[in-house]
Amino acid sequence: MNVSTATTCILLISLFACGDDDDRSTGEVTGETGDNTVADGDGVRGGALYDKYWAVTEDDAPTANHPLWASRPDTTTNTRSGSDTWRCKECHGWDYKGAAGAYASGSHATGIAGVMATTLSPAEIVEELQGNHGYGDVLSEQDLADLAVFLIDYTIDLDDYINADGAFSGDSSGGETAYMDNCSGCHGADGLETNVPGGTPGFEDFPGLIANDNPQEFLHKVRFGQPGTLMPALADQLADRLSDLGAFSQTLPTGAE
Repeated sequence: MNVSTATTCILLISLFACGDDDDRSTGEVTGETGDNTVADGDGVRGGALYDKYWAVTEDDAPTANHPLWASRPDTTTNTRSGSDTWRCKECHGWDYKGAAGAYASGSHATGIAGVMATTLSPAEIVEELQGNHGYGDVLSEQDLADLAVFLIDYTIDLDDYINADGAFSGDSSGGETAYMDNCSGCHGADGLETNVPGGTPGFEDFPGLIANDNPQEFLHKVRFGQPGTLMPALADQLADRLSDLGAFSQTLPTGAE
């Protein structure tokens, strides 16, 4: 990629200009870039791609660093390499706010801007992902369209669900019903099941642990599933009960005795 370091930094910081929610489209979207029509996108699948694309596309994980990784504004705090650098969440965060959100500090900090409430069109997003972001060789047209719909329609403001201290703002009693109906079958009533369907033996990413340790990640996983496993995406089914579910999950034990 023949892009100077200075130019690349600018692209990283200003790729997705933020706007008001009123500027965002709803539902599946189409657009055109050059002579190519952008396919109808599935935003829920796009949310899984945002997490770990190769687990969704069933491709090999990348081994080299992402081509833009060396140009991140903060090159010393986040020292990850290889496939981790290709995960959208690693730069833009589970809360989609990048340097303005939970990844403003800590071991995941990169100084890269968020992607929430982008004002780019679907075609512009696809073009950017294909070119400057280096995904044109690893993602299909459908994958890119799915990511575009996710970015436009599914990047909700997690501050509406999670307080500044990390506690969910919902009603845990209502969340208990949501948990028992949708989660306990795999994770157990106490959230400590270590043999979840489709998971590896000795599973320890317990709902109570993730909800307390990284509530933003918890919400993303609930909404879009765990790529490469049988965990379903519940973005549409639990849209109005996310904070309640989170509040109850934070009452669950964080580890096996």
